[in-house]
Amino acid sequence: MTQTETVAKNPNQNTKPFDIKRSFDKAYHSSISGMTAMGSQVTLLMWLRTSVNYQYKKGGIPLKEARGVALDLREARDGFRLLIAERTALDANTVEGQADNARFNSLVCLCILKQDQSGPFFATEQEYDKRGAEPFVVAAAARLASLIYELDPNYDDSLVENKFLTTYNFANEKNQLINSDGHLIDIDDDEVERLINEEGRFVAYRTDEGYKNQDPDDIYYVNRDGEEITEDGEVKDGFSPFLDEDGNPVDVPEPVKAENEDSEEPESEESEAEASEKPKRRGRPKKTEEIT
Repeated sequence: MTQTETVAKNPNQNTKPFDIKRSFDKAYHSSISGMTAMGSQVTLLMWLRTSVNYQYKKGGIPLKEARGVALDLREARDGFRLLIAERTALDANTVEGQADNARFNSLVCLCILKQDQSGPFFATEQEYDKRGAEPFVVAAAARLASLIYELDPNYDDSLVENKFLTTYNFANEKNQLINSDGHLIDIDDDEVERLINEEGRFVAYRTDEGYKNQDPDDIYYVNRDGEEITEDGEVKDGFSPFLDEDGNPVDVPEPVKAENEDSEEPESEESEAEASEKPKRRGRPKKTEEIT
């Protein structure tokens, strides 16, 4: 009996043989789009970084134009980081990625010591896995990762675009964009500035004094058009009445009652009165009652 005949007799198995060439070609062609996107993003990133480096050291162009180039570089770098994050998420599902994660978890488990440094804090890796989300474990893992992978906690401060923006007061010490008065802002593609809060939502101030003092009690939420909105995003007093043919506002009509609504109530009262006047009929006595 051949292998094909054996497989055919089992309905739960796939009768088609595994084609490694077809699987390789499918995986290769599906990755071309990702490779192309990453390649174009890297090319744009390198060009913008070279341009900002040159302008930061050389100068000689309008400051607003230089800020625009720095913001373009920041946007391109954010896009590149998203691609790297997607690749990292895919790598984590590979055998190499899982092995690297297991090795790192084992190192963290061994490096976290007791308070008296008499030995590891976690007796087993299973205990470490159960408590891996606790703040002190996360902080220890981040510290160890910075040592192993040579991660710089101040990496963003060393980027040329952030150096330029902070030097010329376009950003604060947290690399957040600010205006000339020190307020957090967002700049869209048309270079329109809008005030934002720490959460990134559009805000405005009711008074000039509140704006000057950055009074949090004077702040209210707005949308992109500057209309006041609630915390849930609903426009306050946003309804305008409809207009008639002459342009005059039309009042909201009152709901029309049904014709039988008024007539039903007196009928029900009369029926209740008639029912109360009728004598109650004596029901058939139960078998347990005595008939006198």
